[in-house]
Amino acid sequence: MPYVADAHSWVYYLTGKLSKKADEIFTSVENGEDVIYVPTIALAECLYLSDKGKISLDMKELLTKFKISLNFIPVSFNFEVLKILPTIKMTELHDRIIVATSKLLNSKLITKDEEIKNSGLIETIW
Repeated sequence: MPYVADAHSWVYYLTGKLSKKADEIFTSVENGEDVIYVPTIALAECLYLSDKGKISLDMKELLTKFKISLNFIPVSFNFEVLKILPTIKMTELHDRIIVATSKLLNSKLITKDEEIKNSGLIETIW
């Protein structure tokens, strides 16, 4: 089963603060059983939070888990995602891009973001 991780879930994964269900999914990815796509916009959001002192992870730490499993796959913002954006009505542009990426990849989105969860635009897990 493919999944997409947003910035919340990626940071919580790195800091050991995932929900039980999300942790099970990330563990299955570490074990090569599932795939998690991580939009580069989510990683950029993590870097922004690090730069602002909101999280205590640096860029090296943000990227280290990609070495653990080839099933963590970074996915870039592209033209196909851009074409989906007009259908995504949300406050934050980065959230729109993440939801559009998840729709494009036909994946469930791992997030605790309330606006995304309540939007009904994509199936979410937390």
